[in-house]
Amino acid sequence: MAETYYCEKCNRTMNGTEFYSSNNLEKYPNDGKFPVCKKCMTMHVDNWNPDTYLWILQEADVPY
Repeated sequence: MAETYYCEKCNRTMNGTEFYSSNNLEKYPNDGKFPVCKKCMTMHVDNWNPDTYLWILQEADVPY
C-alpha cells in the first residue's frame, strides 16, 4: 500500500506521488517529502517570473 501524506495548506491526505521530494534530508527528514502538496505549492507559479519558483528549487536543494 502506498504511503499517504498530509498537506498542511489544503488539509487533505493524499498519496505520496502528490508531493514533491527534497534532496535536503536535514530539513525534511525521513523521506524528504514537502509538507505541502504539488498543487498547493505550484498554485502561484508564473513561468515567466523566476521569483515565483526559485524558492521551490532552493527548498528542494536542486541546482538552478
